[in-house]
Amino acid sequence: MRMKLFLLLILSAVLLLSCSRSEEDTRFEAYISGHITVDEELDRSGDYSGIELLVSFQDTSGEVQDTVFYAVTDTSGFYSGTARFTERDLYPVVVSRNRNTFGIVNIVFADGDSVTFNAQLPNVSGTTEITSRENDVFNTFERVDRNFNRVAQFINAGIVPADSVEIELAKWVDIYWEVFENNPNTFGGALGGNASVALASGWNDSLMIERSEVLLEKEGALRTTTRATLMSYYAERDGLQGVLNYLDRLERLAQKPNDRMNIQMDRIELLYDSSKTREANEQLDRFRQSFDSNRNAMEWADNISYDIEFLTPGSQFPEFAFQTVFGDSVSNDALEGRPYLIELTRFDNPLYQQQYDRTVAIYQIYNSFGLEVVTVPLATSDVALEAFFEDRGVLWEVVQPGSFDADDLIERLNVSRIPTRFLVNEKGEIIRRYVGNEYDEVVRGLQQIATQNEQTP
Repeated sequence: MRMKLFLLLILSAVLLLSCSRSEEDTRFEAYISGHITVDEELDRSGDYSGIELLVSFQDTSGEVQDTVFYAVTDTSGFYSGTARFTERDLYPVVVSRNRNTFGIVNIVFADGDSVTFNAQLPNVSGTTEITSRENDVFNTFERVDRNFNRVAQFINAGIVPADSVEIELAKWVDIYWEVFENNPNTFGGALGGNASVALASGWNDSLMIERSEVLLEKEGALRTTTRATLMSYYAERDGLQGVLNYLDRLERLAQKPNDRMNIQMDRIELLYDSSKTREANEQLDRFRQSFDSNRNAMEWADNISYDIEFLTPGSQFPEFAFQTVFGDSVSNDALEGRPYLIELTRFDNPLYQQQYDRTVAIYQIYNSFGLEVVTVPLATSDVALEAFFEDRGVLWEVVQPGSFDADDLIERLNVSRIPTRFLVNEKGEIIRRYVGNEYDEVVRGLQQIATQNEQTP
């Protein structure tokens, strides 16, 4: 059974964040209303006017690109308005007053839905009440997901007997699927269906394929995480061409420009990761022509273009030289002849903290094959570093915070999200870059290192 199976503790987070925003012309509408009041202990005036509710998206420069919803309360705290958007999805509603933000609440916006959202300042998150058909179904999905996460923790801790794990997983695969079947054409239902498919991966692939086909038929598309799960399956079964054929089919079936855009992104990244530079550039040219009016798409294209030119697997990793927390130096010259994993992160990053034990296990297993690990902390103080390692031993090279030009490093390595990691072989050549949850796939790269080590006389 694949190790990634039990990383589904973060399944809902990944599923919820897996749709990129588009600039499609199609606009859906949802009606939003409710009351936002103020705790009497904070304000006894009874005047609840001037509380703002805003959903907007910004470009990389921080400028507002699109306002999805905006409303202001009257003296009674009542507000109402229409949200206009391009995708049925979960949207962050910012609640503020007098330029002070009191909370950010995620609400499902779906075409034709009528949402009631009530809350009280200052504790918005603790007093939130959201009702609508779509949001009620989403709450059902979240409740199922929370319960599964508790079971997954027991499985990871070894509390569930090994011979009962597949039985338990099969049960939850069906529970997620029930959310999908019982709530057709809803956001929460689609999340349940996608979760069922992802959870079946690795131990019941036939069921995974069967249900993914049902999802495609009824939803018209798969979410990014589910699509990645299927891509991994076809890669193992049929190789690179099998995955490309699968993506071609998905693109033909895609009904929305945003879905086609995401599939083309997957194809370009797949070719890039497979060192197919010429093919990746050809597909990138096609992508630019198809989505030249989409600013987000063009920013992504510029970003991946840099990667293809300078950071393609097989190319030399850029030169570096750092001072470690112990006063030693570490550089690519010093590491010549040894493979290494270099990671750029913040120590307060939740995903990095979640993945830390995996890195420890990787280091302990593959250090015997010569693997070194170098951690480069970004925007980290000495206090944060000491706090992170207070109950953890420093097992590998950790760079001294503030001892390097972080902006230059971020630019040269084209870091847009953290944690970002590069696996480099003993020749100093990039095996692959891993961004965020892509770290789940690092074992394949490590197997290359182990195989090369065994073949070296």
